[in-house]
Parts: sequence; structure tokens; C-alpha cells
Amino acid sequence: MTDDPVFQQEFLPLFRQLIQNACVNTGQPDSGQEDRSITTLLAFFAKRGLVGDVYHAREGRGNLVIRVPGTDPEAPSLMFMGHLDVVPAQAADWSTDPFGAEIREGQVWGRGAVDMLCWTAAQAVGFAEAVARAPGGRFRGDLVFLAVADEEASGRWGAQYLTEHHWEAVKADYMITELGGFFIDTDRGPAAFCTVGEKGVAWVRLTVRGTPGHGSMPYRADNAALKVAEAAYRLGRLRLPLRVSKPYRSMASAMAQGRWERVALTTGWGASWALKRLFQRKPGMARFLHTAGRQSLSPNVVHAGQKVNVVADRGELLVDCRLLPGTSREDLEALVRKALGKRLSQDFQFEITDWFPSNLSNKDNPLYSAIEDLFHKAHPDARLVDLFIGGVTDGRFWRARGTTVYGFTLFSKALTMDAYGQRIHGNDERIDLESLELGLGFFRDLPEKFFS
Repeated sequence: MTDDPVFQQEFLPLFRQLIQNACVNTGQPDSGQEDRSITTLLAFFAKRGLVGDVYHAREGRGNLVIRVPGTDPEAPSLMFMGHLDVVPAQAADWSTDPFGAEIREGQVWGRGAVDMLCWTAAQAVGFAEAVARAPGGRFRGDLVFLAVADEEASGRWGAQYLTEHHWEAVKADYMITELGGFFIDTDRGPAAFCTVGEKGVAWVRLTVRGTPGHGSMPYRADNAALKVAEAAYRLGRLRLPLRVSKPYRSMASAMAQGRWERVALTTGWGASWALKRLFQRKPGMARFLHTAGRQSLSPNVVHAGQKVNVVADRGELLVDCRLLPGTSREDLEALVRKALGKRLSQDFQFEITDWFPSNLSNKDNPLYSAIEDLFHKAHPDARLVDLFIGGVTDGRFWRARGTTVYGFTLFSKALTMDAYGQRIHGNDERIDLESLELGLGFFRDLPEKFFS
């Protein structure tokens, strides 16, 4: 581990304190209490002579913005954005205190270690270091640090609130945030992922009516539970065609082994065979790739009936839909109804309860070039690969307003996609010290590279 005093005396204590603050977001409005970490960050920045503004959509759930104005009003702005909340952790299932931020085996252990307090801490210290090194403490364009609340739920008290009510305070031309930087071994050498976009998300509620009756006489009963069960089965078994995009092709080419598997995954000819082979080797990788190239409908919550001896007269099915670019609300409803079939579709009411369209950033710009240069400096034998994710990050709120957004940081090669996938929201979440050093250096050096 490096003896760099900034890493030892500033970064590690800050990172560990953010974990220890235990800003656990259960999805309830008053969970999270991110003000604990806002206080920690304000104290850190105050020592560096940096002050910011805190915005609250709800008491206790703060969002911190620090903007250092640039010398040229026409120059593009760059934002570092991280979140402060973490998902719950069951201490009984961990080998260490999930909020102890213990250092052992060359790693820092704790909830939020990879999602995404490693980013947030590295961004904070890197931001302060970059400003201190800049001539006169300023770059050509604005440099912005943003730490938000509520990412692990809907972003309602964080990113959504800020972009809807305080856009002038949080606007940026370019943004770097989670999720990316982890490695895979390919048949063409090591590669790491940079997230360039996200699928759209739509949560759908399907409701259906039946006719109540005595449970002892089910013959030809109009049972809502059976309708819901059939709908869930049909949607769960739906196989949708591959749509090849540039990010998907980049992912598939990196994940494939050998010529024929690569051809199958990147063109669709034999894609099912190739995806099964990939799943046998790397299940998590196969799931990432599958969702990147297909619409997905996942029926996840089923409700029907009131009492065991009464034929169910009402049923409800909640479906998590993740959508490719260009998909409209009407397209989604048509897809769902076609999957249900004409007879069953006539029985169901269709409602979209949450909607956010797919979003994607291009790569022909100074931020991607800066990321690529710093990556190759740290890992000269590796290459960058696009990642198009089925999940969502807070970056979507800025992409929707025209900001170019990437998910990336520098990690060590020990932090593979499989390791990351097992640790994020999992037991014994942890990150190696080498990755933390690389991440700090990345955010320290990125502004100079970007604005040069």
C-alpha cells in the first residue's frame, strides 16, 4: 500500500467514515439520513478552503454541491457525482461488522465499499486535490462536486429533486459517476468496462377481475388467481429477439471466446447457443449481455384473493420492464398484450406506474478521451469496452437533459466483473486498497486531462 500522505491521512479516513455513517436507505422516506455524511464531507472540504451548498427535499436527506467556476464561460463544465446512501446489510450474514469499515487482507470491508462510497470518497479527495493543483485554483471550465441522497431508491429526494428544482446549481456538460471500471479476462487480453448508457425502466401493474365463489366448488370458476398465474407464466417465458447496437456489440465481442462464439453473439446467428456457453462460464456476465441486447419483462410480484376458501375475485401482477432505446409507452403495452395473447389480454387492465426512457452517451468527446488516456496509463496492456446496463443510475437524470455521462473509475485487475457483481448489495462487500489508490489518482488527474 502506498505511503502517500493524502491517501493515508485524508482519503482512507474519509472513506471509512462514510461507511461508518451507515446512511441506510430502505426506501422509506425518512431512511438514509444522508446528512450524517454531508456533515463529514463539509468538514473535509472546509479544511481545504472549499465551501458548498446543501439542498434538502426532505429533512435529514441532504445533497451537497460544490462548484468551482472556470476562467472561460464558454468552456465545458465537468461534474463528479456520487451518492451517499447504501442498501441495508444483515450483520449476522457478514464475517465482519458491515459498518465497521475494517481494513484486513488488503481490503476495506463494509456496506457501500463498491456501491458507491469508494467513488464518492475518491471524487471528494480527488476534487480537492485537483483544485489545489490548478493554477489559481481554477480550470478553464466549471468543476463541480455533487453528493446526492436517495440513489438506492428512486432518486426522489436526490437527483430527481435537484434536476427538477435546482437545475442551475447542478447543470453540467459532462459527468462521471458509477458504474464501471471492473475487469474481465478476454481471449484478446484484459479489458475494463465503461458505462455509456442505460436501458429504460417501466414498472407495469396488470389488474384483473374474477367472480367470487366458494372454494369447495372450483368447477368452471372465474378465478382471478389463475389469470394472474397464467399472465406471470406467459411474461416470464417470453423470449424476445436480439437487437444489436454498438454498445452491445462491444460487450459481446469482449465476452465471447473464439471466432464462432463471437460471430454468434455479435450478429444473432446462433446467439442462444453462444449465450448458454457464456452462462456456463460466467453467469453474471451472461446476464449483463442478455439484458443489453433485448427488451426484458420480469413478472416479480403477484397478488390474488382474500381468503383460502373463496375463489379469488381480484388479481394483480407487477412487472419490471427494462427497455431498449426508442421504445414508447404504446410499444410496451403492445408488447405486453401480445405476450398475454388475445383472450387473456382482454381481461387485464394495463397501467404504467413508473417510466424513464433509455439513455445513451456518445464517445466522440474530450471526457471519453481523457478517461481512455488515464486508463491506458494505469493499464497499458488493457482496453476499454462499452457497457450498456439494464439497471439505472442517477446519471440518467442528467442524460435526459443533454449531459454526456459515463460510469467509470480506475480499479485494479483484481476487481473483476464477477467480483463486483457478487459484492454489490451482497454480503462481505469490500474493495482492495490498490483499487482505492487508483480511483483517487483517477479523479485527481481527470480535470487537468479533461480541461487541457
